[in-house]
Amino acid sequence: MSLFHRSAKLLAFVGLTFAALEAAPATAAAPSVAGRYAILRAGDKDTGCMLTLDDRAHGPGGFRAQLAPACRDQGVVIFDPVGWSMERGRLALTARKGHKAHFDLEADGLWRRDAKEGKALTLRRL
Repeated sequence: MSLFHRSAKLLAFVGLTFAALEAAPATAAAPSVAGRYAILRAGDKDTGCMLTLDDRAHGPGGFRAQLAPACRDQGVVIFDPVGWSMERGRLALTARKGHKAHFDLEADGLWRRDAKEGKALTLRRL
């Protein structure tokens, strides 16, 4: 086998390894996060809005997120989440216009928005 062929095999192996390592964290985290959530405001007041995080369809920034059409909370409707991903253990929701909101998992199982990013917002699994 020539040096070229051995190099090509090595590069293919390394490329597959890096691709597998890169995809592993998002895939591993997705099943535990994906699902339907109620969106809550300050004081855990229900907004009547529901968000679905889909781990089987791709969306901006990772996987697909979809806001239920019955949502009437103006702030949530304007943000309009269309994608989600996990970034260093934090849930990142991507808005239709491209900006993100980050959420941290609390001990009670709720995802709370980073207080430095704006008004209180919480996701509770349904």
